[in-house]
Amino acid sequence: MNANCTADEAARCLRLLRSKGPLPAADIANCLGIGGKRETQRRHIRAIIRHLRECGEMIVATLKDGYFVTDDVKIWRDYLEGRQIDAKRVLGKTHRQLRMVTDGNGQGLLFVPGSSAFVNASFAKS
Repeated sequence: MNANCTADEAARCLRLLRSKGPLPAADIANCLGIGGKRETQRRHIRAIIRHLRECGEMIVATLKDGYFVTDDVKIWRDYLEGRQIDAKRVLGKTHRQLRMVTDGNGQGLLFVPGSSAFVNASFAKS
């Protein structure tokens, strides 16, 4: 069990998603009685959803409709494939940014605030 959610919350969340269909995180939090600020509620719901997915539930999230449970394996696979593509995109972007900062000529540091002293000092030594 995830430290951020209880078995009761997970069970109630699953019943809610099965009975009411697609729901945004804020609506789920309100129905479950989870207090706090909006972002705190969203984090708590994400922890519950993560736990339910780890338990084998096929819960899909969309930006428009929120979370819903599907029994269609094709929808589930398409959702997982989309998440993998998004993760690869983020990793690629991070790799390019890191490569830019650590290039051999120090050119990647030209536009980093406060880096001019470092660049000038490194060129003065060579």
